[in-house]
Amino acid sequence: MKKFFLTLCAATLLIAGCGEKITYKHVDYDEARQVLAENPDTIILDVRSAEEFEEKHVPNAKFLALEELQEKNFTSLPDKNQSILIYCWTGKRAQEAAKILVDNGYKNIYEMDRLSDWTGKLEGTEINAGYKKISQEEAMKLLAENPNAKLLDCRFPKDYEMRHIPNAIHFPLEAAVGDNFEKIPNKDDILITYCGDGNRGNLTAKVLAEKGYKNVYTMGGIIDWKGEVEGTDVNE
Repeated sequence: MKKFFLTLCAATLLIAGCGEKITYKHVDYDEARQVLAENPDTIILDVRSAEEFEEKHVPNAKFLALEELQEKNFTSLPDKNQSILIYCWTGKRAQEAAKILVDNGYKNIYEMDRLSDWTGKLEGTEINAGYKKISQEEAMKLLAENPNAKLLDCRFPKDYEMRHIPNAIHFPLEAAVGDNFEKIPNKDDILITYCGDGNRGNLTAKVLAEKGYKNVYTMGGIIDWKGEVEGTDVNE
């Protein structure tokens, strides 16, 4: 116990450049579980968007978007002495939310590790969808570590010809809907879909999961891609 609270004290953050101490504490997931064990009434607070929360969240988490806190809407958090564990996807929104609560008199605020590193159980519509949304960095790691992993471009042929990620297989949404799986015969392979803005990639991933593919991921759109691309318009 003593060691745990010393660790929390050591994790107290400072505002850079001015030395002003703020009283929320960063905790990793093991420390967060200890807070929950010692304080059963602790609130787990998800400060992402409603759409993100619906897709996946920590079990029993309460949803309160960062924007609501920025507008000083604290009606769902009436007890300023209650312990509150805050998280988001990358940590940035959780840190901002923690500071807002501390600045408004909340006394027991903890900012947890980012949800993208969470290894425990999750709930939400995406969890039962049969596929998983991942970042482009996570997709590249999967491709590098798994020789059987395939990157699927789910756009129309003309879009693929103009610009696509190197080594991506052209597998449009229409092929999945039409049961044309010649390019991806092995249902155990890791498949990562993408498209222009994420929509067709998500729909293709959903169809693949429904058709029995076991390791399906979607990484969003090429519009956000910062790596190398190929195609007829790349050098124009």
